[in-house]
Amino acid sequence: MPTRKETARAGPSRLQQKKRQLVQQEIAHAAWLLFADRGYEATAVEEIARKAGVSRRTFFRYFSSKEDVVVGTSDALAEDLLAAVASRPADEAPLVAIHRALRPVVESRLDEADEARAIIRLLRESRTLRRAMLERHARLEERLALVIARRTGVDSRKDPTPALLAFVTRALVDTAFNTWFDQRPKDAGAMIDGLFDRLRAVVAS
Repeated sequence: MPTRKETARAGPSRLQQKKRQLVQQEIAHAAWLLFADRGYEATAVEEIARKAGVSRRTFFRYFSSKEDVVVGTSDALAEDLLAAVASRPADEAPLVAIHRALRPVVESRLDEADEARAIIRLLRESRTLRRAMLERHARLEERLALVIARRTGVDSRKDPTPALLAFVTRALVDTAFNTWFDQRPKDAGAMIDGLFDRLRAVVAS
């Protein structure tokens, strides 16, 4: 049986990780309520911490800034999308793999309709957040290009196709969220399929 010291060196337990995740979610939920009520710029970190029932110091254990609460959602989406693309069958054409990976990832975010609308509205209102999100997008494109390059067996330093496909994928994600926000479609999955159909039609023409 491992000693207490050995357990500590092994890292946090599953229970500790679960507790940390719950606290992080509670802080993020409090932030979204305040952002929706007062707007991003008018909401202070101290107010978020107070609403979440934690100290300012605790807030900064989980988020580096209030900006991090918003753009952190993009990081989580990026991780899910990268994993989904990497797990697609190797014999799928790149755009087919991207389509089948992207649809469930975006749909899962749109299921949380109130949060999705709040994120999009805040991004449209805040130049600071848009700049921060652009940095996340650039990081996603770089990592996705590497995943696509491995799938297709090409050298991304010599062949620009993976970078082009990564850029198109990121643009499709943005377009899906904005189209959903503006048009309020009843079927988000069908909307995403329609965007891919439009892309293929444009390329074919």
